[in-house]
Amino acid sequence: MTDTTVPGSAFQARALRVAVVGAGPAGVYAADLLTKSAPAASGELALSIDLFDRYPAPYGLIRYGVAPDHPRIKGIVTALHKVLDRGDIRFFGNVDYGTDLDLADLRKHYDAVIFATGAIKDADL
Repeated sequence: MTDTTVPGSAFQARALRVAVVGAGPAGVYAADLLTKSAPAASGELALSIDLFDRYPAPYGLIRYGVAPDHPRIKGIVTALHKVLDRGDIRFFGNVDYGTDLDLADLRKHYDAVIFATGAIKDADL
């Protein structure tokens, strides 16, 4: 990101801060697409993305609710893992939205918020 400081102004350019609530496949893919849509110049981050999830590890039901030995599931987990291994997206686990933080907290610290929480409970069939 180039320095866009206006002389005599308190404004200084910084990375756009985005919070993603929910670190399942939808949240990780949303963060991935955001990083790819805002390329950084001269090695600086154009975006700062933080993923929050109530579970201690990311990937949602892909990790917690589906048989992990299924080949298709392994492929999805591998793809999601590669996204988070790049280092341009931070993950914060064991954070319960509504208890540990709320929308007012997120608005105070982030420019944008994405909710990718998925299904909170099972649906009856």
